[in-house]
Amino acid sequence: MQYRHPGQAFLSRYGLLQTEQDVGRYVEFLRQSAGLSDEPPIDLLRIYQQFGMPTPLRAPLADQQGILVDSDAGLILIKEDDPLVRQRFTEGHELMELLFDAQERLLLGTNTQLPWQAEQKEQLCDRGAAELLMPTSSFLPQLRSLGFSLRTGQILANLYQTSLLATLLRMVQHESGAYAVVMWHRALSRREEKGCLPTKPQPKKKLRVWWRAKAQGWSSGFIPKNKSIPHDSLIAVAFSSGQPQTGLETLDFGCELIHCYVEAMPIQVGDKPCVLSLLHLPASGR
Repeated sequence: MQYRHPGQAFLSRYGLLQTEQDVGRYVEFLRQSAGLSDEPPIDLLRIYQQFGMPTPLRAPLADQQGILVDSDAGLILIKEDDPLVRQRFTEGHELMELLFDAQERLLLGTNTQLPWQAEQKEQLCDRGAAELLMPTSSFLPQLRSLGFSLRTGQILANLYQTSLLATLLRMVQHESGAYAVVMWHRALSRREEKGCLPTKPQPKKKLRVWWRAKAQGWSSGFIPKNKSIPHDSLIAVAFSSGQPQTGLETLDFGCELIHCYVEAMPIQVGDKPCVLSLLHLPASGR
């Protein structure tokens, strides 16, 4: 089949992108064009076949997960040593890049400004990839049926063939309850990093907040990045023992004490040992 640029095909039918919701319409366009429903797992190969695209090539990329090499041929490269589920998300991201590529081409030479900055475009591509691989229409009923937990994240990740992290972030986006997902890693504080000198003894790294995502119903305030955790907390025990931990705990994030139910599991991110935690406030039914 002759190659058709999917982004151009969408814009020729529906016109230029105006809002973020148009990215969702593009996702639906891709699935419907390929005859796909919202049932998992989403078969990306059928989208490539529908538009005459070559299957993305695996390559030893160094500093990026994927790249749209040639939009005129639909040629995409994917980082070959990433986990397969991560590669699938990257493929979804690059399919979104084709939409923005088409829009930029149409606006080239005109005075019309793109309605988003480069960083926002990357976020929209990630949201589009999440919607493509984990369609709201099937994902949300599954989430509501199973309940919000790390175990649910593992079940849905297996079902949709997505990474556990991407699945948990998708769960947070859809959840209105009082939940937060927090990733922890061993690091120095910012002050310690600034004060490090080769001639001085290096301070000891502590388990600290790496990144976090909160559901809409989270009402216990800001979770500061780089905040450390006591060595006897369930989260620190999960790290030191290498075993999942659960239970009620009081956490201090600097502003106020938070009483919550904690699920914590050790996880490897690249070559970095980390702990992935899910925090439930009492109002979440625990």
